Amino acid sequence: MIIEGVSFSGIAVALLCILLLLSKKRKRHDDHYLILWLLVCITNLSYYAFSNFLPASLQSFGFTLPVLSVAMLYLYVISMTFNIQFRFTYILKHALFFIVYNFVFIMVSIFYEKIVFIDGIPYFSARGNNLLINALTLPMAVAPILYIIFSFLALKKYQKLLPEYYSTLEKINLNWMQYIILSLIILFFIVIGIISFGTKLNAIPINHIFKIVGAVQAIYISCIVFFSLRQSIVINQNISFTNENKEKTALPDDKLVGLSQNVLAYMADEKPYLNEELSLSVLSASLGLSTNQLSQIINQTLDTNFYKFVNAYRVEEVKCRLKNREYNRYSILGIAYECGFNSKSTFNKIFKEETGMTPSEYKRFSQTN
Repeated sequence: MIIEGVSFSGIAVALLCILLLLSKKRKRHDDHYLILWLLVCITNLSYYAFSNFLPASLQSFGFTLPVLSVAMLYLYVISMTFNIQFRFTYILKHALFFIVYNFVFIMVSIFYEKIVFIDGIPYFSARGNNLLINALTLPMAVAPILYIIFSFLALKKYQKLLPEYYSTLEKINLNWMQYIILSLIILFFIVIGIISFGTKLNAIPINHIFKIVGAVQAIYISCIVFFSLRQSIVINQNISFTNENKEKTALPDDKLVGLSQNVLAYMADEKPYLNEELSLSVLSASLGLSTNQLSQIINQTLDTNFYKFVNAYRVEEVKCRLKNREYNRYSILGIAYECGFNSKSTFNKIFKEETGMTPSEYKRFSQTN
């Protein structure tokens, strides 16, 4: 009863999340993909709890739902990282394997031997060909691993691009999603272990196997829902990277030096780095340049990336204020926040990288010399 209760709580959490997302006035593309993934999860958990209520002809669709679930989770990940639009063609493309997989189950049942599902586990009704059943269920293991790898690679690519476009990364680096994707591997082995112990070693009653799997999945869903909703609150607009034609917007070498001086002068005079949300697109618009042109100036002429470029100015501003005794009544962290930083850990890390000292060490040194 406790196991079923955990599964039902997972369904309740997923439904609540869907209602909260539907109530948003301005939904992002990843919100729609999250809703879709949650609907698949609800269906999957319902199948684990009530598999015997599903008609025999539809049992394979319930059994293979994890393949569809992980595909929809991948769409959510790449929509959140690279802002892909919510399109039926994308959904169909990644649901195609799920459809074909079920078609194979149906064809084997028709032309070889009928496949029956007992408590959600497939068996041949007469011949008992375990080798063929194992071959049929192998994609249930392979497909999720591939999607986990694809999701992880998408996140790594996203995190690699962030310093080229944003000056503050804490709220948008999606480290939590990276940990969740990696934990999917652990979840995968837990599920495989549960199924193996139940079917091969008879250590778990057959009729409890998928109920336990459902409870584990419900806990996992709750974790993703929590972090997804928190991220949705933190980020009010989609994070996106430029798709400009680099060849058309690239600057000739003879113009780079002059424009780089304009950029440096603007940074010194206007101090846009004091805005913690300063991004490449915001700064490029202020300078009358394209994002690709500004990126070219920073990367080629100034030999750095946008993140390091902006935060170096923030550190210099902090240093100036720490030297000024008029700011002694302010805390070091308060000064850091006023200079564009929004995280104590990031500020301390960047400050030490730039100066070789901690902020407090620098303050004592500067005011005694």
